[in-house]
Amino acid sequence: MPKIIWCGNKSWESDFPESALPDNAVKINRPDDIFKSSVPYGILPFIISFAIIATKWFVLNERAVNPIYMPIGIIIGLLLMPVHEILHAICYGNGQRLYIGICLKKFAAFAVCHEPIKRKRFIVMSLMPILLGIIPLTVFFILPPNALLSGICIPAGIIGMLSPMPDYMDVSIILKQVPKGAFVHTQNDGFYWHR
Repeated sequence: MPKIIWCGNKSWESDFPESALPDNAVKINRPDDIFKSSVPYGILPFIISFAIIATKWFVLNERAVNPIYMPIGIIIGLLLMPVHEILHAICYGNGQRLYIGICLKKFAAFAVCHEPIKRKRFIVMSLMPILLGIIPLTVFFILPPNALLSGICIPAGIIGMLSPMPDYMDVSIILKQVPKGAFVHTQNDGFYWHR
């Protein structure tokens, strides 16, 4: 298990302790505006979320939702932002230092670890938070129609599917730029890969 260090309210653009990069490290090209560039990566998860809802409501004809419960689902989805970061954290190795915090100014949470991680493990780590979307949408889909449960699971599931948009983008970038078997190594000035 990695060593998780809680930072509290802090900007993720702060400098965090780094481990040394090897001389053969290659910088990975990422967009300057991560959040704006990651929006297109939310299209497919959004469509999947609504396909699940539409299948239950219109194909299976099992409709039950009360909009009065949706704010509870939204609040739960937003409160799970730190859990999103913990799901990233559990993928790092024993003893690796990982900093987790929230940035109230940007209404976001973050996890930062500037130690090398294998490409395959980086991809798994990046995709772990999708569980926060898959679980509530699965509960909504498999259980009998219930207005309370639907009102909570639908918005929480959609938030859980959309919150990893920057992570989906990073996976796409890593798949294109980093060779199999290489390490991904983040630093305060960006992402790198090396053997």
